[in-house]
Amino acid sequence: MGTPDDTLCAEIRVAADLHTDRLARAAWPQADIVTVRVSRVLLDVERAADDAQEDMSRVRRGVFYTHDRFGRILQRTLLPQDRAQLLVRFYHPHLQRLRKAAAGAMLIDLHTYPTPPCWIEPQVFAARPEIDLRTSPGLTPLDWTDALRGHVQRQGFTVAENAPYAGVIDAGARAAIMIEISLDMLGTGLKSAEWQRILTALREMPHPSCARGTL
Repeated sequence: MGTPDDTLCAEIRVAADLHTDRLARAAWPQADIVTVRVSRVLLDVERAADDAQEDMSRVRRGVFYTHDRFGRILQRTLLPQDRAQLLVRFYHPHLQRLRKAAAGAMLIDLHTYPTPPCWIEPQVFAARPEIDLRTSPGLTPLDWTDALRGHVQRQGFTVAENAPYAGVIDAGARAAIMIEISLDMLGTGLKSAEWQRILTALREMPHPSCARGTL
């Protein structure tokens, strides 16, 4: 795709939700874990397939990121036929798998985010806590949000709701939340104290009474 390697690697380090799959499997070994089969830096399955319906396309980071968070080119603008092929190969199958797993269950969408803000973000001046609980009306029960906030605070983390990022994907779950973890909190990897602290908080997090499963 004509991607400058250095720019791509730098973007992946901060924007690709690295290691969240391992974190989820360690925290919830019995859950139905739905992972994405392509880096979000190349194709973001949680953004609208149509750029006209995706706010982040204004900074050329719609479903396909053509520029990094500093406005530097990541990849060329795809031809319509190439775009369609990639959506068929990665985007639509992922959403089908997610909806199948989420139906009637509890959806926990796990992400990481860079600690320093960037000008492209919708809430560039918002709080940047160690954990951001992303909720949406009708998808995230209020009592679950309150219980999660209290749990995270008792674990010693700073927490905010819908700051610096807001909202959770509607995949048909009975209850859904997105948990954004500041990259600083993951430490140096699996054996670090920071990683273990996050892992404990996720393992012990309260569940909503209306859901039967976790993913």
